[in-house]
Amino acid sequence: MLQQELVPVPSLDFPVSLFPAYLLWVATFALLSLLLAALWRAPWGRLRCAGFIHVFSAACVALLVLWNTRAGVLPALNFHLLGVTALTLMFGWAFAVFGVLLVTIGSIIHQQGDWLSLGINALLMGGVPILITESLLRVAQRRLPHNFFIYIYINAFLAAGLSILGASLLGAALTWLVDSSSGDWLSYQYLPFLPLVFFSEAVVNGMIMTALVAIRPGWVASFDDKLYIHNK
Repeated sequence: MLQQELVPVPSLDFPVSLFPAYLLWVATFALLSLLLAALWRAPWGRLRCAGFIHVFSAACVALLVLWNTRAGVLPALNFHLLGVTALTLMFGWAFAVFGVLLVTIGSIIHQQGDWLSLGINALLMGGVPILITESLLRVAQRRLPHNFFIYIYINAFLAAGLSILGASLLGAALTWLVDSSSGDWLSYQYLPFLPLVFFSEAVVNGMIMTALVAIRPGWVASFDDKLYIHNK
């Protein structure tokens, strides 16, 4: 039990030592499939928009800093915010996949990590939040009124909170399934902190998106002034 309690499971950065090799390779191939889908569906015409590359590059740098800023709660227990919801809403899911890949590579280089962890980390910290954010955005656009406050509270605040919650729970479930951590340890030293992480991620992403749609709506691909504000 003591050995399990020292495993750094809740850091949201998953070293290769936590998972068997086959699972790491499965995650790598899944990431490659996601990248191919993003390459196929990406709106490449946006690259011709003035300032797009600069804004995208700045967002990736900001995300890299965010991912490498951690808060320690207990020994071997660290959390960091993701910011992937804001990235997805700003550039769309396809470009968000590219951004997550770049940031994950940058994090591995910065932390001198193992390259075999690229797939599992990119999918958990990027793929899961992108899926949740994009799914909630489509549901809101189809089922809910096109309202500014619905966009901010549902697609930014709620989506961000659910994104980090989904990534955290899936990561914990994987480590439990492969016996890298015990259920008792997770329930005692990991799960109680998830509400705090949920609200922190929701507030940060919500504030970012509120500022962007108010000051630079042209930087947000998922936001349309005519749809959400005009004639309301």
